[in-house]
Amino acid sequence: MDDKLKIIELLKHQVTAKTAELTTENIQKTTQDIQDLLKILNDVAAIDFVAGTSETVTKQETEMPTSTEEMTIERPAVTPVATTQIAKRESAPEQPKVSNVPEVPLLSEHWLNNHKAYIGRFHFDLNGGHVGSIKISESKLHKMSNAPENGDWVRADEYKDGDSLNYKITTLKRDPLPTDIVRLKFLPAVFRQDVKRWYIEFQSPEHETTQQLLLGDYDVMQFKLRPGDYIDYAYRRGQEIDGKIIWRYTDSAAVATRMKQKFARTTGAELSHETASSRQNQYKATVNKPAKRKQRALQQVFANKQLLLVCIENSGMPRKVKRNVEERGGKLILSPRSDSNAMLKKKVQKADVVIVPTDFVDHGQMFAAKDEAKRIGKPIWMAKNTNERNMLQWYKRHFPNEAKVPVVSDEA
Repeated sequence: MDDKLKIIELLKHQVTAKTAELTTENIQKTTQDIQDLLKILNDVAAIDFVAGTSETVTKQETEMPTSTEEMTIERPAVTPVATTQIAKRESAPEQPKVSNVPEVPLLSEHWLNNHKAYIGRFHFDLNGGHVGSIKISESKLHKMSNAPENGDWVRADEYKDGDSLNYKITTLKRDPLPTDIVRLKFLPAVFRQDVKRWYIEFQSPEHETTQQLLLGDYDVMQFKLRPGDYIDYAYRRGQEIDGKIIWRYTDSAAVATRMKQKFARTTGAELSHETASSRQNQYKATVNKPAKRKQRALQQVFANKQLLLVCIENSGMPRKVKRNVEERGGKLILSPRSDSNAMLKKKVQKADVVIVPTDFVDHGQMFAAKDEAKRIGKPIWMAKNTNERNMLQWYKRHFPNEAKVPVVSDEA
């Protein structure tokens, strides 16, 4: 038996012995020893051994004479024949590589090092993210200089920080995937005195206009918002109201982020900066012939219509709704908090449509307008988050046959 087979047999014997000694007390230690033995067995099987010295000596002993008589008789004949009769040692056939551990591709969801590390795709959550069953907090993502995007291949290596168990995240390959999680970065949190609520403004890709969104009381209390704070907000696409605050910037972090954004804008402006001569020529060309800016065409969906807004007069909602209505050919009538119930009912009867933003109205006004509109069959729209897009969609559903004539106006 050659050296390679002896080593393999010895390793197999050790694996069998370890398996026989397996108990509930030493299961972890024994399992680790068996895995180490199998790894050594795999490495030994892949090595091409040369013929051992013991095997060569044995062959030579069998060919040499055993007595002095045989040596004296055969010595004359052995010397010349030795160079011709010694057979060349044949090389040992290459042993096939045996692997008891299946090979796992690098970029696939799997554990490593006895569940001490994990490779998989990173996925965003409303707060932080996860890779496999490993949760990655939002604070850890903010501390990373090059945080992964949704779908990137990452490796999570386990390490202990005192008594707690943490994971170090390393990005292996950039491979972003689409996600329904929308993360809004560095938005100012504004407190409205009229409604005693916090809100944010942002431009959503799903909406035509800028959105105003009230923040939840629990998030405001948890993050202890103060005037002048900046936050990050996350929500699932199409569910803005059900989103949550995921980060609040400290004063120093807010200043650093604003400086970083300002520097990025300045750098971008310098890259696209034109020469002095080209700017002068462009200025001369525009002085004689002023350019006209073409505004977006608006559908006159409210043409010849009177819309009644039941709302608190000192809020920003009347000005916002009036602009949207008048730009589309309609006329807005306001019923403020000072109107009596009789005056409110008369305005409901004269209007074509009644609009009630529930966050900017007294309960008495809201129920009086609702009851009167229901009594005479007047269309009424009551919404918590009143914005231009939602109002237009509701109106088009209730008045599908209204004329939609676009009007384009030019300004110097």
